[in-house]
Amino acid sequence: MSPKIIYNSTPYMVAEFIVFYVFFPFLATAFLDGWYKIIPLVLIALLFLFLLLKDPTFDRKVLTTFNRKYLGKSFGRMIIITILLVWFTFWIFPDLFLVYPVENFQSYVITFFLYPLASVFPQEIIYRVYFFHRYHEVVPEKYLLMLSNAIVFGLAHFIYANWVAPIATFLAGWIFIYNYYQTRSLLNVSLEHYLYGLIMFTIGFGYFFQ
Repeated sequence: MSPKIIYNSTPYMVAEFIVFYVFFPFLATAFLDGWYKIIPLVLIALLFLFLLLKDPTFDRKVLTTFNRKYLGKSFGRMIIITILLVWFTFWIFPDLFLVYPVENFQSYVITFFLYPLASVFPQEIIYRVYFFHRYHEVVPEKYLLMLSNAIVFGLAHFIYANWVAPIATFLAGWIFIYNYYQTRSLLNVSLEHYLYGLIMFTIGFGYFFQ
């Protein structure tokens, strides 16, 4: 049996899913601290990107297309969610509100530049681009596939060892899933992911993602 047949077989896909989307996040939680937790994320993203580029059925336009019209359509949603995040953080976690940029300005600025490269793009390659290209035939039911994506996206954030990050990312995952289904664009979904991340780090909610 050829490696290609094995790679595209359902048993292999199931095993791959368990290893990369379930096993690795908990392994990182158990054995890695701080920014070291990012290392498996980046390596897996690079591996998945390589596999996507080697796959003749993958539409490479997903990696480079940018839908400006959709960005305008999502602007209202982003304003509403930003207001809710600010209100929620100020109300539930007042001790964290604006602490990060005020007390750790240098780290805050570094986060501004490293966050998309070390976190946003790798996550969107793994959890949107690769996930929906790879598993849509294994789970043909659209909404079940979307639900499984939101769940594993939330589970991945157990690496931060708190309950807030997984719940927040499970909910945010639905926004990114919707964005990706509407645009089929890595750039569109990554930009929205990046902007929400910056908002969270700015208002202090990013404390739960450090």
